[in-house]
Amino acid sequence: LSLEVVKATFDVDVSDCCDRLPPQPWQPDLWPGEHYQLLGGIVKHLQPKVVLEIGTETGLSALCLKKYLPDDGVVTTFDLIPYTDIENACLKATDFEDGRLVQALADLANPETFETYRELISKADFIFADGPKDGKFEPKFLELLDTVTFEKPPVVLFDDIRDMHMLGTWREITKPKLDFSSFGHWTGTGLAQWTND
Repeated sequence: LSLEVVKATFDVDVSDCCDRLPPQPWQPDLWPGEHYQLLGGIVKHLQPKVVLEIGTETGLSALCLKKYLPDDGVVTTFDLIPYTDIENACLKATDFEDGRLVQALADLANPETFETYRELISKADFIFADGPKDGKFEPKFLELLDTVTFEKPPVVLFDDIRDMHMLGTWREITKPKLDFSSFGHWTGTGLAQWTND
């Protein structure tokens, strides 16, 4: 899977998405080094119908995920803050008009909220986990994710697995996984298959 994703990523161009960010001291379209092109490569290879993103923030990742979706695919991006309240957000109202991108304001580490989205989560083909890395959210979310019976095991990409607050969480994952940092984000990228145990 990793080799096929890397091959697909070579033919991905997300510069138009990255151009929506104001000038930064870092290069969002650098690959490897940043994960935005890799996100496009994963979607291009998997052609997922149901994509979940945990953590919208500026929306740049959501744009890169949406760009290579199949026509009947949908990205649902979760956050606690609407993109309209984020400084330098890349998203525009027009990005949501075709229904292939949806923002849900929900805390998926909260069991009651998680239940609201359980059916959607069970259909996920690909999940991009880019939450707060606060040492609390990710362990709770992954514990709840382990209670889901998936229609088929989704591919899960974890951001920042070398962040101090994510090291333990990443190491404790017992699913088939690979440290994918050489082809992803300089702060660490992990690829896992979320099998039903």
